[in-house]
Amino acid sequence: MEAQKYVIGIDVGTTGCRTVIFDLKGNEIGTGYRENPLRYPQPGWVECSPQALIDNCLESTQEAIHKSGIDAREIASVSFTMMRSSFVMRDAEGGFVRDIIMWQDLRNAEMLPWMEEQLAEHDMTPDDLYDITGFPLGQVWPSSKIYWVKKHYPEQYERTAVIHSIHALVMNAYGAEGYIDNTDDAGWWQIVNADTFEYDAKLAKIFGVDVEKYSTSVPSGSHVGKVSKEVAEKTGLAEGTPLVVGSGDQQCAAIGLGNISEGMASIVLGTAGVIVAQSSKPVRDPNRKAHVIGSALHKWEIEGHASAAASSFKWIRQTFGQMEMSAQELTGIDGYDLLTRQAAKSPAGSKGLIFVPWLAGAACPHYDSDARGAFVGMTFGHSKCDIVRAAMEGVCYEMRAMIEALGKVGLPPFEVFRVSGGAARSPLWNQMSADIYGKPVEIVRAPEATALGAAMIGAVGVGLFQNVEEAVGEMVHVTERWEPIEENVRIYNEMYAIFDETYRCLAQNVYPALAKAQGF
Repeated sequence: MEAQKYVIGIDVGTTGCRTVIFDLKGNEIGTGYRENPLRYPQPGWVECSPQALIDNCLESTQEAIHKSGIDAREIASVSFTMMRSSFVMRDAEGGFVRDIIMWQDLRNAEMLPWMEEQLAEHDMTPDDLYDITGFPLGQVWPSSKIYWVKKHYPEQYERTAVIHSIHALVMNAYGAEGYIDNTDDAGWWQIVNADTFEYDAKLAKIFGVDVEKYSTSVPSGSHVGKVSKEVAEKTGLAEGTPLVVGSGDQQCAAIGLGNISEGMASIVLGTAGVIVAQSSKPVRDPNRKAHVIGSALHKWEIEGHASAAASSFKWIRQTFGQMEMSAQELTGIDGYDLLTRQAAKSPAGSKGLIFVPWLAGAACPHYDSDARGAFVGMTFGHSKCDIVRAAMEGVCYEMRAMIEALGKVGLPPFEVFRVSGGAARSPLWNQMSADIYGKPVEIVRAPEATALGAAMIGAVGVGLFQNVEEAVGEMVHVTERWEPIEENVRIYNEMYAIFDETYRCLAQNVYPALAKAQGF
């Protein structure tokens, strides 16, 4: 028997599938990545082939093992983490009924009033729904998307034998028996009690949910199978390697950043922007904006979500950064780095220019699918440098709005933020974050914190560590810290107040009219 020196975390994100091999000190040994082929069949619709996700995962694992050069028999476990709020529908034979409706899909807007009507018929309100599930009404959650399928494609719904997450999809493909989800993420179905993580019979009845169609959930860290012979042949993994249930991408990112106690929050600036705070008890947001879900510590998390974070900056690159992308081909310097160099030439506050980053609607704390992106305050005196910097600042302003929302749930004040995602690779963006949040910002050594979180859960699941806290102590290492700059904090406090007021000024009339004009 070979010594078990390594653990694998497989991260199925929105834009791609990534496999990372870690040693037991948290060092990356090998990585593999494949980009997901998302489809946009209609405005506001986002879909992906479930088989394409499986194939991407297998290929990324094969690449990671090949690059690492290690003996696969030294791998102790394979664990998983996924984008959440996307779902798979299968028939009785295990075939796919339809493509995955992704979390950022907006087709389900019509179902939110329907959900309110169903609640009203039982003398309940959306506030009551939040108080039970920890989730406000919103387009991101899969519940209303499933109801949309049931309404518009009843034959697909009737043919469906099981509804499960991306987590269960990939674990089953690697060798797990059946379709097993993790308890941490059960709340996304919006019929689960956030205190007990059990289905609420009354809500299931109100919405006409066939609970028997939903997959089985077990706690993260559970051992649910072994790598199959077929997967071993495709990937280079050793047949029989233990498969361990991981957790959702944000739960894993939180522990991958060392966010395991109250008084700290983790922020991920990826495709979406997410802030996560740990809680030892199932608290609720009195304003019912931040949602409550299970954590990888077998406790609770309070989360806030932005629909577009780093993806907003990607749009900036595509729209304003053609010169930088051309320069990247000539110089080899990353186009994003060239853009942030432009932003660094603009002062804090971008000369009074504000970017509102709601390119995919506003999530927490507004939950307004009609909200739209905008530059506010543009003059002839503004340059490209100001535009780029304002875009970066706008993402941070939105994160600050969520920080303030989470600050009202009764947890200890946040004293430090751990950040990850593409934006965390930029020193300018990290300093900007510290200045706008008004607290220190830290980054950790492992660039793939989400995969690291999954790998640590796998290590605990096979007994290499007693618990997640012990794994974090050995595998997570802070490498840099940014302190707020007093003068910048003053400027950003003034600009944030304007950013906050911008929503109130546009929400009542302008955003609904724009959404109507755009057709969705």
